[in-house]
Amino acid sequence: MKKTMMLFAMGFSSLCAAETINTQALKACTLIENDFNRLMCYDNVIANKPISKPQVAKTSAQPTVQEQVESLANTAPTPQSVEEGFGLERRVKAASEDIEEITAKVTEITEKARNRMVFTLDNGQVWKQVKSETFFVDAGDTVIIERASFGSFLMKKAGLNRTTRVKRVN
Repeated sequence: MKKTMMLFAMGFSSLCAAETINTQALKACTLIENDFNRLMCYDNVIANKPISKPQVAKTSAQPTVQEQVESLANTAPTPQSVEEGFGLERRVKAASEDIEEITAKVTEITEKARNRMVFTLDNGQVWKQVKSETFFVDAGDTVIIERASFGSFLMKKAGLNRTTRVKRVN
């Protein structure tokens, strides 16, 4: 019983002494495109080592992680630039992840293969239906595109509740 209590006390004390993880440094590691360097960055953050520069020789066109973090911290996104990246988070790291929905007018509707519609909006964005389903909207109508689960997006006509799942093309 004494041995069990000693082991429990030692294990509990080691949990209490655990250090916090620097989440900002982990976020900085996500900016590294090279898989090996990104893994090294994560390992260094977990081991509480400072983030080192990438091991691979870089070209002058590639900024270091520190430069990328500093440039992100120094540039506050304007509402227009944030809205431009809405729906393209998978392709471009944008600050548009803070926006939950956008509202725009439909300027053009085209029909593609398998009765899927493609919507061109007045802000220049192009969205297409993920699957063919009935969705009534005309050119000039106002639509709302909002975030859904697992990185998907739903489009609905303003004033109505019927939605269709869409994906940003451009």
